[in-house]
Amino acid sequence: MRHLGYALAAALSVLIPAAAATSTPRDLLPQQSVHLRATAGDGSSDGVSDLVVTRENHGFRLRGYVESVAGCVELKAVTTHLGDYWGGDPVTGTCEANTLASVDAWTHHSDVVLTAVAPHGNDSDSAVVTLTGRP
Repeated sequence: MRHLGYALAAALSVLIPAAAATSTPRDLLPQQSVHLRATAGDGSSDGVSDLVVTRENHGFRLRGYVESVAGCVELKAVTTHLGDYWGGDPVTGTCEANTLASVDAWTHHSDVVLTAVAPHGNDSDSAVVTLTGRP
């Protein structure tokens, strides 16, 4: 019976490291870096966002920050169609100058955009960036 215990321990000592070697730590997954900047036409709002994007669960994991230099800025996950986007989901935003809002969100949308929100409706968008989760 003791030999069976030794055989089981030996088998597990071989299988466990092999299983651990096949899993990929999150830091080693392919990542996409996204930098967005938006400034309202009247200069009332200005902000930036830096994100790291990875593929996760048939969508994308967004990590990083949104920074307001002045006024309100909002990061949105959107889906583009024929070069334009409709609706989308707000991810995060901030309305306090010189503040950072952290981002850790999952989305099924294919693109992101940063919007500088102007008080009188002249909002301005950054370039819309397509998410790939790869460099």
